[in-house]
Amino acid sequence: MSERAEAIIVGGGVIGTSIAFHLAQRGLTDVLLLERSHLASGSTGRSVGIVETTYGTRVNVALAKRGYDELSHFPSITGESADFHPRMYLETIAERRHLPYLEQAASLGRDAGLHQTLVSPEDIRNLFPELRVDDVAAGLVTQEAGFCDPHSVATGYAAAAKRLGVRIRTNAAVERVLVDRGEVTGVRAAAQEVRAPVVVNAAGPWCNELNRPLGFELPVDLWQRQIFVTTPHPEIPADRPLYIDITGRFYFRQELDGGFVLGLVEDVAARDLASPETDWEFKAKAVAAAVHRVPMLAETSIANAWSGIVTFTPDQLPVLGPVREAKGFYLANGMSGYGVMISPAVGLALAETILDGGSRTIDISGLGYERFRGGRPARDAGLWLS
Repeated sequence: MSERAEAIIVGGGVIGTSIAFHLAQRGLTDVLLLERSHLASGSTGRSVGIVETTYGTRVNVALAKRGYDELSHFPSITGESADFHPRMYLETIAERRHLPYLEQAASLGRDAGLHQTLVSPEDIRNLFPELRVDDVAAGLVTQEAGFCDPHSVATGYAAAAKRLGVRIRTNAAVERVLVDRGEVTGVRAAAQEVRAPVVVNAAGPWCNELNRPLGFELPVDLWQRQIFVTTPHPEIPADRPLYIDITGRFYFRQELDGGFVLGLVEDVAARDLASPETDWEFKAKAVAAAVHRVPMLAETSIANAWSGIVTFTPDQLPVLGPVREAKGFYLANGMSGYGVMISPAVGLALAETILDGGSRTIDISGLGYERFRGGRPARDAGLWLS
């Protein structure tokens, strides 16, 4: 006799575990989460864990604010720790032609109740004395931000979901979604069938392995990201703001000991999804960007490094919701580099969509996969400026 569940979630990163928790919190506890390896083994476990709320579109702000609210109160909501640490967030632009983007982001943030301030280079120098600002046109500071441990978030959601009755199975790769007469009937995993009327695709970089057999594919690019961590500098306090240069596509945050976690975005196609390797030749580019922005980092060294995979959609927005190819099949894919910070919102929105027929808390109606059909060009709506 086949195993049964009311819902199956494919993927054990922050997205899948958040959906499992929020479904169970809403009362649907007959849920089975299947993970091909171990929890947080994919993109989640290689994220830098930045949590921020500054975006240029209303839906992104709504997703990010919900994420910040839940991650910053994770113990009281889940009974687990996200290892969250509050920090201010600073993003800068190099050219004044991008000032309307910052102004729009500030306006949307204020509408959502965020505390945001447009700042001049001189303001930035007072806020972050070690930061080079002679080539900065303007910046935006946000109070609602910080960083967390993504592995703790995923395992925390999983532990809380299990206490509510959710079953979690690792080393259980899903081979196929089962469909009969246009309706989901379950999945095949480890050569066995598990029956369920609802299946959620939260498989991260592997999402299209489940979508393709159903007759569609998401336009998701898989990019490799290289992360490097410096040793602490004794003269730089460990409480400096999270920083993103949205023009130069460079970002960093500090560890608790003051070391800088550096990331430089270049669109390099991912090769090994399961075990992406560190590109040590890329280190020179990341270090050059870091030293340019914080010259004192020239006096530090690289203490650690890792690589991860990011799934980007054409408009840098996630793909959320049901599909028409199979009733009962739901997507939670294409997080475009900020899956950790919006995972609470995605979990809630998917739970509401599955149980209530639509997301009530956050309007995700514009995030369905239909927006990529018809050949219409997608407008960038995420973090990085074109």
